[in-house]
Amino acid sequence: MVNIFNNLLLYFQFFTRIPINRELECSDKNFIAGTPFFPIIGLVIGVIQYSAYYLMSFSFNSQIVAIILVLISILVTGALHLDGFGDCADGFFAFKGGKDKIIEIMKDSRIGAFGCIAIVFNILLKIALIDNVIFQKIPELIVLSPIIGRFSIVFLSYIGKNAKPHGTGNLFIGKIQFKNLVSTFITTLLVCYFIIGISVLMLIGSAIVISLLFNKLCENKIGGLSGDTLGANNEIVEIMTFMVYIIYISLFNI
Repeated sequence: MVNIFNNLLLYFQFFTRIPINRELECSDKNFIAGTPFFPIIGLVIGVIQYSAYYLMSFSFNSQIVAIILVLISILVTGALHLDGFGDCADGFFAFKGGKDKIIEIMKDSRIGAFGCIAIVFNILLKIALIDNVIFQKIPELIVLSPIIGRFSIVFLSYIGKNAKPHGTGNLFIGKIQFKNLVSTFITTLLVCYFIIGISVLMLIGSAIVISLLFNKLCENKIGGLSGDTLGANNEIVEIMTFMVYIIYISLFNI
C-alpha cells in the first residue's frame, strides 16, 4: 500500500505542477509499476477543468470558458506534453537531414517556426473543440480527453522502441509489460465507462489506432520514440477524442 501511494504521488510530481512537497522513491521500477495511474492523473486534470467550467458557466459564455480551461490545462501540466508536440513539429517538418538531425532539432530548447505554428494550432483547436462540446451539452468530454490521452502514452510506450539511448521517455518506452498495459486499460475503461458509458470503447479504440499510426510515423522519421513523441501523441489523442465523439453524436443524432 505504501508503494502504491508513493507511485501515485510520484506521477503527480512528474506530470503536473500540483505541489507534492514530499521526498519519494523514484526508481525505474516505481515508474513502471505506477503506469495504471496515468489515467488517474488525466482524471484529476479533467476534473479540475470541469470544475472550472461548472463554476464559470453561470457567468461567462462558452468561448471565454474554453480559453480559460485550456489555460488551466497548460498551467496544471506545465505544458509538458504541449512542449513535446511543438518539438516534434520542429523536427519532423524540418525537411532536412536524417534521424540524427531531426533528434538534434527536437532536443534544441529554442522553438522553430513549425513548433510555434503547431502549438498555436493546438491551442486554438482545443479552444474551438471545448467551445463546441459546451454548446452541444457534452462537457463530460472535458474530463474524458486527458484520461484517454494518458492511456495512449502507456500504449505507445508498450508497442514502440527507443529512438535514442538516453532521454526521459526511456523510463517507459520498451519497458511497459503487458500486465502494466492491461491494468492501465482496465483503469481507463472503468473510469471512462462511469462517465460516458459503453461509448468509451470507441474512444479508446480510436486512441489505439492513432497511436499505431503515430508510432509508424516516428519509426520512419527517427527510428522509434522519444519523450517528445509520447507528449505529442497525448496531444493528438486528446484532440481526436473530442473530434471523434463530436462526429459520432452528429451522425447518430444522440
